[in-house]
Amino acid sequence: MLKIVDGSKSYNHNDKIINVLQPFNLLIEKGEFVAIRGKSGSGKSTLLHILGCMDQLTTGDYYFNDNKLSTNKDNTLAKFRGKHFGFVFQAYHLIKEFTALQNVEAPMAYMHTPRKLRRERALALLSQVGLEDKVNFYPKQLSGGQQQRVAIARALANQPDVIFADEPTGNLDRDNGNKIISLLCELHRQGTTLVMVTHDGDLGKIADRSIHLVDGHIKS
Repeated sequence: MLKIVDGSKSYNHNDKIINVLQPFNLLIEKGEFVAIRGKSGSGKSTLLHILGCMDQLTTGDYYFNDNKLSTNKDNTLAKFRGKHFGFVFQAYHLIKEFTALQNVEAPMAYMHTPRKLRRERALALLSQVGLEDKVNFYPKQLSGGQQQRVAIARALANQPDVIFADEPTGNLDRDNGNKIISLLCELHRQGTTLVMVTHDGDLGKIADRSIHLVDGHIKS
C-alpha cells in the first residue's frame, strides 16, 4: 500500500549536508498497524511526515497503491492528503475558534462535501468517540483526552485509507492515554491502516510490527 524505494532524506544547513534518513526501502501493507520507534532526533517524525506527504524524499520514490507520489506538486499532494490520509498529533492542533463539531467538519469542507453531509458525518464521528454531548464545546472547554478524541474524529472525517499518529498520547495522563490507544486499536480492527510514531515500548508491543530508527538508519 505504502512503498518507498531507495529513499533518503537530507537537509542543507549552513552549507553542510545533514543526513536525517539514510538510504532505505520500506513497505507498509493495507490494514497494518505499524509503530515507528526510536530515540528523540532519530528521524521518526521526518519519516512520518514523508509517508503522510507533508514532506518529500531527497532521493528515491514513494508510492501509494502503485501510484508514484514523489513527483507530484505540493498542491496535488495537499488534495491527495485530504482524500486518503488522516492525522493525529501530540498537540491536537484543533482550531480554537471552532467548536468540536466545526473542527470535525473542517476537513470535509476542504474537500467540498455538502454541508448537510458534513454535519451528519461529524455528529456521527463525535458520537463514535464518545463526545456526543460536547459537540458545541470549544477546545478550551475540553480536557486533553477529549481534545484528542475530537482530533481523532477529525482525522476520520474524509474516511481515510491511512491514519498517521505522531505521539498521540504524549500530552495525556496514563488513563486518558489508554483510552486513546484503545480507540485507535478499535479503528485498526475495523480495517484502518495505522502508522504511529511512539517512544513508548508498550505501544510498540501492540502494533503488528515496529520500525526502529537509529541515527537515521531504519531497521524493521
